[in-house]
Amino acid sequence: MTEHATQVVLFDDGLSRFGPLSDLRASFEQRLGALTCLERARLVLGRVDAIYPLEHLQAVCTERHGASVVGVSRLPAGSGDVILINGTLDCLEDVATLGANAVRASADGRLAIARLARRDAERVLERPTHWERTLSAAQKAQLSHGHLVGAPWDLLNRLERSLPADIALLSRSGEWVDRSTTGVHRFGHHALLMDPTAKVLPGSVIDTTDGPVLLAAGAVIRPGAVVTGPVAVLDHATIVDRAQVKARSVIGPWCKVGGEVGSVVLQGFSNKTHEGHLGDAMVGEWVNIGAGTCNSNLLNTYGEVSTRLDAAGNTERTGRAFYGGVIADHVKIAILVALNTGSTMGTGAMIAVARPPTFVHRFAWMTPERTQPYRFGRFEETLRAAMHRRGVSPGLAYLARLRDLHAAHASSVSSG
Repeated sequence: MTEHATQVVLFDDGLSRFGPLSDLRASFEQRLGALTCLERARLVLGRVDAIYPLEHLQAVCTERHGASVVGVSRLPAGSGDVILINGTLDCLEDVATLGANAVRASADGRLAIARLARRDAERVLERPTHWERTLSAAQKAQLSHGHLVGAPWDLLNRLERSLPADIALLSRSGEWVDRSTTGVHRFGHHALLMDPTAKVLPGSVIDTTDGPVLLAAGAVIRPGAVVTGPVAVLDHATIVDRAQVKARSVIGPWCKVGGEVGSVVLQGFSNKTHEGHLGDAMVGEWVNIGAGTCNSNLLNTYGEVSTRLDAAGNTERTGRAFYGGVIADHVKIAILVALNTGSTMGTGAMIAVARPPTFVHRFAWMTPERTQPYRFGRFEETLRAAMHRRGVSPGLAYLARLRDLHAAHASSVSSG
């Protein structure tokens, strides 16, 4: 990067709410469609020079991305313009038409993207929620393309548009071609886009009537599976035998999915291999869902689903009749568990009761005998065992963040 090159910076303004899914990842690391904003920016703009996570995630983000970005919570040296991108923006088309000292804001007044001189960018990054005071002389306009995703149900509302758009971005290099295999039952006019190393095995059914299906590097669809687009099956993910993957689903890297899923986003490294239903839900990393476990995504009254994302938060309306909820990182759910409509399962929870409450606290250990805090030492043993199976080891900052979350929860329980 030359001294005068334009820098690309992603920031988290802290205004979007993903509940426990934000415990271990910044907004620009959330899979808002097939891609995170970080991945999307690298595809569209070719690079990301710096990231600005919230303070409690700085160490984790440095550990995770320090080798691939120049700055974490600091601008790299240089004198060129800076393009600021809100980490919850699900489309970057407006960047191409962004002039100097120009801002695009969301309908509710949040900063979405901006192209600024370095000094102005630094001032905005100090307090991104007060950007209008800082940039009183900037050329302001409303965002033309894309949306700042504000909550899990907001993301689900957007999947019909954001998922096909992300699939188009991923496939634009031409390396992923429309192809199939002998013995695969395929119909529909949209594409089946496959990396050369992906596989669709004989006996599977691919329906692209309403949207494309994309298989990234190493992805596999096993015999008997039915996949209805738009669907993205990302790197090394597997759709197991006889699975039913319905439209608007993102199966993240290294996930394994079976049974019936639809309108779901799995961040990565999570398993729902066996029979059971999962719908209209966001799932974090390192989650395991046992055989026969199902979630409800529709009330018997057909009414609007309400939910609670945080222990200290209020119940809020989602505006959706279909909303299953959130399952955060490192949640383990036993066999034959029934999850209520609009449930939130907190980070690190171990759930082995037939019908857990709609809101489950972080690090809850739930058995038929009792609910108690999950001892951190035991949690860490399970975490290491699960990650070791995929050849991954937790970093020191990652473990420290989990310990802090555990201690904070233990403190709130003892004080309550």
